[in-house]
Amino acid sequence: MPSLYLLPLVLLPEGWALALLLLSALVLGLPHGAADLLVARRLGWPLLPFVGLYLLLALLPLALLLFYPQAGLLAFLLLALLHWGRVEGKGPLGYLRAGTVLLFPFLLHGERIAPFLQAFVGGFALPPWAALFLLAGLFLWALRQGASPRLWGDTALLALVAALAHPYAALAGYFLLQHSLDSLRLVGVRGRDWLPVYGATFGAILLALALYPAFRDPLAAYMAAVFALTLPHALAMEAWLRRPLPPARWPAPGR
Repeated sequence: MPSLYLLPLVLLPEGWALALLLLSALVLGLPHGAADLLVARRLGWPLLPFVGLYLLLALLPLALLLFYPQAGLLAFLLLALLHWGRVEGKGPLGYLRAGTVLLFPFLLHGERIAPFLQAFVGGFALPPWAALFLLAGLFLWALRQGASPRLWGDTALLALVAALAHPYAALAGYFLLQHSLDSLRLVGVRGRDWLPVYGATFGAILLALALYPAFRDPLAAYMAAVFALTLPHALAMEAWLRRPLPPARWPAPGR
């Protein structure tokens, strides 16, 4: 979805922005990861071993976050940057776009995300200079790519949203209307596919609820569940993107 449609998010107050981000647990956000069940089926993987390995992999980032929260936050940012940029399918510019959404909060909105960071990782934050350094590196990398003016314009609009909107709103908008939609389109979710997708989504919500006592904050518990599930999800999506050319009966990639 073009970033132009995200511009109204700059008008959302914090409460509405938080509600939109939490809503992603039910609409598009968690469901796009739950579509990994379809990926496993379409790649011919046995379901029970896949689910077992999936949950085992989810324990690794979760343990890192619970026992080494500062390292957990850095790993979360890096993993999200790599996965979101990969799904963008725009080469280095895609990683810059992902970095814009993930790093602008530390660069421009430190006070606004401080309560979340306090619940999530005891108040640790990526220093603004580090966020700026990473963004500058991604920008220079993207410049070497030579992307089209249209893509650069859309990226500038995304940066404008990330700069002006509440960070919860910018994150929700990108997560819902760009990353999740792209992922669902790549997998080709349609029709009856949504039944197992929402069944798996319910399991992810249960994980977030189980984590609530450890964080005492709904957004922190939700983000902890997202972090735990992003590692196996990213690996499943990578396998899907690297699959051999599918027969005609498989869903088209959506690009």
